[in-house]
Amino acid sequence: MEQDYQQWFLSKDNQSVRTYKQLMNQSIEMISNYYETIEKPYHHWELEDRFEHFNDEMTFKENGRAFAELKESIEQLVLRHSLHISHTGAMAHLHCPPAIPALVAEVFITALNQSMDSWDQSPIATYIEDAVIKECVKQIGYEETASGVFTSGGTQSNYMGMLLARNDYCKRKLKANVQEEGLPPEANKLRIFCSEKAHFTVQQSAAQLGLGMNAVIPVKTNERYEMCMDDLCAKIELSKESGELPMAIVATIGTTDFGSIDSLHDIHQLAATYDMWVHADAAYGGGLLFSKANRHLVQELKLADSITIDFHKWFYQPISCGAFFVKAETAFQHIQLYADYLNPEEDEHLHLVNRSIQTTKRFDALKVWLTFQMMGTSAFGKLIDQTIQNARQLAGYLQENSMVKVMNEPMMNAVVFKYQCKRIAKSAENQKYIENKINTMIQQQLYEKGTYIIAKTKVNQEACLKVTMLNPMIELENLKQLIKEVIQLGNELEQKEEALRECATIS
Repeated sequence: MEQDYQQWFLSKDNQSVRTYKQLMNQSIEMISNYYETIEKPYHHWELEDRFEHFNDEMTFKENGRAFAELKESIEQLVLRHSLHISHTGAMAHLHCPPAIPALVAEVFITALNQSMDSWDQSPIATYIEDAVIKECVKQIGYEETASGVFTSGGTQSNYMGMLLARNDYCKRKLKANVQEEGLPPEANKLRIFCSEKAHFTVQQSAAQLGLGMNAVIPVKTNERYEMCMDDLCAKIELSKESGELPMAIVATIGTTDFGSIDSLHDIHQLAATYDMWVHADAAYGGGLLFSKANRHLVQELKLADSITIDFHKWFYQPISCGAFFVKAETAFQHIQLYADYLNPEEDEHLHLVNRSIQTTKRFDALKVWLTFQMMGTSAFGKLIDQTIQNARQLAGYLQENSMVKVMNEPMMNAVVFKYQCKRIAKSAENQKYIENKINTMIQQQLYEKGTYIIAKTKVNQEACLKVTMLNPMIELENLKQLIKEVIQLGNELEQKEEALRECATIS
């Protein structure tokens, strides 16, 4: 029997178009209906339930089923048990609610399925991505000699920053073409400097680039968790005196926990003295470029040789969507290779593979383009400022409550705090142990309740709670209710802990 392949692919065939419309409309209806009745961001699923209901649904069947037969599985498994990041109770990580224009763009991206490596696979998409990059370059304040490319996110972008920094240093200082010849013998002396609060991908990149994680020198931070310039200067000097080769400095423009911003002005001046590459990890803080009230916090971004920005953080884009920028487009020479079938060197067309370590790449630029076209930069900037205002209001509210301790003064929209026990333990060490245990359990129990999803972290070995308010729809009343639940849970856990200690004493 002849197979009807047309039902599975978009074409001019009437049945093909009809199937696409039906499935898309049913999917939109399912999601819309769920969000009309959504009560909390997460419905917890016990491990035994997973094995009981999950395994059979995951088995591939020999014969396919109609979408109508799968709707219940999608509703009960995917919709019910996903983390709904668009809900105002979800505020754990740098994980944003996606803007509706970006969701619309995703429909076009997936249907057209452009491959952003060579021009002939993505003719208009190539130039739309390039145009969006140029708009961002203008916002950064770079000259026209700058360039960039869309990436999968901060991990890839930070890797590219370290890759270009390494190859640039080796070419200029060691007369070695790493791309052709491999690493020179002196490569084991190359050193990268970043704050102790920098993202772990700096070390990860060093490891993957053959430099080793030990090539990354952590620099102390000040009371605001910003890179300490005195310690940076001292460590670079010590590195040089030891015969090492200081290669690059990574400035963090928005640390994951605190949103702290390293001083690019000071870092740039110091780097110029030692002829080092400066990479700015603005995966988080890049959104401030469009802020009205807080843009001054990133006015020095243009000083960096390369920059990471994640659109799937503070730009409200669906995952994944990031970008990597360089002050000088010529820096991309360190990763360029040419293939006759793909991007021949003599071709005058723009091939984005010449700027990327990826070959096949999504048309994610369309999401950013459509979002700004529909929202405009003014409305977008207000979203950014609203989230910062929310964080500062929460910090102010927490400071008035003796049951909690605020660990940072929000520079952006992340607030770190901890529940403080009422009862004082016999020793400071015991007190710390109990509070660490209780704060960890508060986060876990809130997650299992599903009403509020917040994160946990550590500050100076103290277990803390963290809220990251990327969602501009969060209101102060939401936050007050969250703190009420945190304190209530903390009190209950503290009483249980005390009862356990009394039982242990009696026995």
